[in-house]
Amino acid sequence: MTVATLFGRYFAWHYTTGLADCLRLVANFLWFGYHFFSVPVITRTLFSPWRRLGESYRKGFDPERILETLIVNILMRLFGFLIRIIWLMLAFSVIILIFSLGICVAVFFFLAPVVILGSFIVGFYLLFLA
Repeated sequence: MTVATLFGRYFAWHYTTGLADCLRLVANFLWFGYHFFSVPVITRTLFSPWRRLGESYRKGFDPERILETLIVNILMRLFGFLIRIIWLMLAFSVIILIFSLGICVAVFFFLAPVVILGSFIVGFYLLFLA
């Protein structure tokens, strides 16, 4: 196998299968971040009480107990909403970070052979001709 054939096959692999694998890897990291933070579950249970804490309504008519139970349940739902919103903001920040780093990795992967070849050419030029 000649050197030209080797480089030709490498560039063909790099810009077809290798680039597709790199993009698939970035997609896997995005999937992991999305599911690590349980985004679907958190959005479905956004208004649920925090850790299922709350009071149950007792039988009978006692306005003080009803109002007390209502206030505790509303506070637990508000606290659960606040915690879940903070968690979703963190999740989306991490997902945006993963996406940004994924774009940087894909661009680096796309340009790596050209940069390496250019570095060798510039290095030989500076070593022998300058």
